[in-house]
Amino acid sequence: MATRLINKAIVSSLLQVAIGIEEVEFNKYIDEAQQFDFKAIVKEEFYFELLSKKDETAWKKLIDGGTYEYNGISIEFKGFADVLAYFTYARFFLSSPAVSTSHGIVQKTNPHSEPVPLEERRNVYYKKREEANTLMADVVKFIERNISDYPSWNGASCTPSKSSGFSTKVIQ
Repeated sequence: MATRLINKAIVSSLLQVAIGIEEVEFNKYIDEAQQFDFKAIVKEEFYFELLSKKDETAWKKLIDGGTYEYNGISIEFKGFADVLAYFTYARFFLSSPAVSTSHGIVQKTNPHSEPVPLEERRNVYYKKREEANTLMADVVKFIERNISDYPSWNGASCTPSKSSGFSTKVIQ
């Protein structure tokens, strides 16, 4: 992925990620979350505009979060960085114990610890995705209340679509 909106440090500041996890290894979870989770819930034009304008003030606020005034009330919101951090952590937590070796996919163990069962990892995965979507809803409110700064938003959905949008045929 050419442009990442977050890094391991951002995820680690919100959720527990071991220091020993290499940045290069962790980046695959960030890339997957950004490409498959985040990009899927915003429209393509908006996504690529966000990537290209990520350092501009209005867009940086969208990524970092902050406060804004609405109907005379000061409202705080978390930005896309936090949304992506939760999506990333969900992917990391679900698949991190699995290691590819020349003998297949294995789960590392030692005498002083026991791997978290798959069902429990799945529960955490879905919980963190739910939390990401909750944060996303607040970001959507911010965008819609400041739509003049984000004209490419154009009513993007904050929930992924259920259909893939394509079909396949068997060639005979």
